[in-house]
Amino acid sequence: MTYRSRGRSIFEVILAVCFVGFLVGFITVLCIGNYFRAKRAQERQRQRRIAKLQAAGGGANRPGSINGGSSPRSAFDSSMVSSNDGGSLPGAGGYEAPIISGVRA
Repeated sequence: MTYRSRGRSIFEVILAVCFVGFLVGFITVLCIGNYFRAKRAQERQRQRRIAKLQAAGGGANRPGSINGGSSPRSAFDSSMVSSNDGGSLPGAGGYEAPIISGVRA
């Protein structure tokens, strides 16, 4: 079955193809722009995190700084979380598995 049998002219077919092409191109441009915007935001966040770590290490007790230069969340060092058997679990984040009927999950 062809477009001609449905009563569509060649002009309408070309117009529909152009419209679909425009929509696909527009959405593609939006997606590519969003990707690069997110990439820049990620890099800015990384730079802020590095600057914050350097500031916390170098001058934590500066006058005028809130909480001695560190926030309450940054006071927790997740790299020194220790397990129940005395070992150290780097980066465990303080999560402890629940005890279900006497057996550790």
